[in-house]
Amino acid sequence: MSYDNQSGGYGPPPGGGYGSPGGYGPPPGGGYDPYGYGAQPPRGNNGMAIAALILGIVGLFSCGVTSIVGIVLGHISLGQIKRTGEEGRGMGVAGLVLSYFGVACWLVVLVIWLVAIGVLAGSASLSGY
Repeated sequence: MSYDNQSGGYGPPPGGGYGSPGGYGPPPGGGYDPYGYGAQPPRGNNGMAIAALILGIVGLFSCGVTSIVGIVLGHISLGQIKRTGEEGRGMGVAGLVLSYFGVACWLVVLVIWLVAIGVLAGSASLSGY
């Protein structure tokens, strides 16, 4: 007696089975969700993180004035992102780094400028003018 596939019996269902070419798995076309909830909507970026990044960049060229606001918005945005799970943590961190860097650079420039004015004023008083 022969037990090969042509002797009758039960073979694979016609068409390959349960939806996929291999016979198993979700039906073709993707989007298979056994619970019927659908795909998660994409989470948006945190607006304050975007603003912190922009103000950090602008602060490098505006004497650090906008960097101070960028620092505040960066810290607030990171708290919101942690609480709500929004996207944009990288932008918030980059905004904070650029804002702190902008403030530090402009403070160094201010100190050098004040020292230069002090040296010039001291040398002018010594020379008699």
